[in-house]
Amino acid sequence: MRKLVSVGILILGLFLAAAAADDTPMVEVFGGFSYLHVDTMGLVNQGFKANYAGWDSEFQFNVNKLLGITADIGGNYGRLEPNIPNSHTYTYVFGPTFSIRRERATVFAHTLFGENSATLKTAAGAPSLSDSAFTMAWGGGLDLKLSNRFALRLGQLDWVYTRHNLSMVVVNGDQLKDHQNNIRYTGGITINFGSR
Repeated sequence: MRKLVSVGILILGLFLAAAAADDTPMVEVFGGFSYLHVDTMGLVNQGFKANYAGWDSEFQFNVNKLLGITADIGGNYGRLEPNIPNSHTYTYVFGPTFSIRRERATVFAHTLFGENSATLKTAAGAPSLSDSAFTMAWGGGLDLKLSNRFALRLGQLDWVYTRHNLSMVVVNGDQLKDHQNNIRYTGGITINFGSR
């Protein structure tokens, strides 16, 4: 049994050393725009799409060529209905990112967990409604290498699951869900620092 464990540790060590030997940036910083399609659960008028434009930023520390730890912060702004003032949502998530790096491009996938803060501004004179809830962002994307320092994020697509509990709200006789399924598209520039 000891020999088997020793061989397993040796193989794992060789794998990690080979992964780390590539010209992988130590740190990647991303900034760009985002577009969030909000799950309105039927609250909005038919034909009106709740799409929020905004920004996104990421800081990623690469443990090796394959594995990085990512912190993602983003904000999106829009309207749930044409007659409701602007509302906003902020997402703070972190977790592992797995990358396949090639000479000209990097494909990545991540699973991020954290918090979503949403504020719904109501009609004039009424108070705003705010709530913070657990969120997950599962997805991935493609970075096209422009130079050793810069890459263009052609696209990142995430399923953003939030747990704003609206199950006590009843609209037209239907009880709302205690979770939301949102889709987020992100694009922009990645800046690389250091190398492994």
